[in-house]
Order: sequence, then structure tokens, then C-alpha cells
Amino acid sequence: MSVLSVGNPSPGREKEAPSRLDFRERILLHQVHPAKLVTDWGTGLAAAWLLWDHRLPAALIVGFLPSICISIYLILRADLRRYRDSVLGRYFLSPRTRPGDPLRLFGLLVMWAGAWFNSILATAGGLAIIIFAWGKGLLLKKRGGTAPQRHS
Repeated sequence: MSVLSVGNPSPGREKEAPSRLDFRERILLHQVHPAKLVTDWGTGLAAAWLLWDHRLPAALIVGFLPSICISIYLILRADLRRYRDSVLGRYFLSPRTRPGDPLRLFGLLVMWAGAWFNSILATAGGLAIIIFAWGKGLLLKKRGGTAPQRHS
């Protein structure tokens, strides 16, 4: 069994296993897999570090290649069904998620440009945009639910 695989469902859950994911769902859900999150965050920050030192080829390789490789692996090979009903999974499968993708990419580009120009403020601003883009969707999703009941 691979480190990245989810494993077999427990014996009592085999009958209620969710149906197979279509390709669109796999593309969306791979983004919430822990391996993808660690890879993207780690390589994004490592690339910023390299850009700070003006090592552009190394930064581009570190910033993109591992993320592309883990995405291909997860989309084609990993069992992503368990993420469908998670908070992040529901967020990524909702129609409101798509506007967050360009905002996260914009934040990454701001962070990397800030690193290239050795601007702590711009680098931190780009990171803040990324965090905002992730959190915005989760907060909106949470607010869209039912409000907690108050007891008098």
C-alpha cells in the first residue's frame, strides 16, 4: 500500500462505500489531499526563498514540478472518495469555489514577485491573499449553514 493511499474502508463500511468519482470530482478533490496541501505550501514557500536570492530557474522548478507530479499521481491513482464529504471537499465541490482559484494563484504571484524584489511587505501580502482566498470560501460555507439556536 502506498503512503498516499487512503487504505481500505473498515469492514462495516464496505456496503456504504461511496460511488466512484468522475474526473471533474477527482481534479477538484485532489486539492484537499494532505500530500497535495503539504507539497503546494512547502514548494510555494521554498520557491519564494529561492526567488529572494534571484535563483529563477531553481525557483520555477521547485515551485511547479513537485506540485504537478503530485497532482498527476493523486488524480490518477489515489482514492479520493473520503474527501468528498469533508469540509474542504464540500467547499471544493461547491460551485462557489472556482473564483477562489484565480485569487489563490494571484496571491502566489504577488508573494513570489515580492520575494524577487526583496519586499517583505509584498511577500507577506501575497501570503495573506492566499490565506484569505482559502479562508473566504470556508467562512462563506460556514455562514451559509444553519445558525446556532439560542436558548433563553
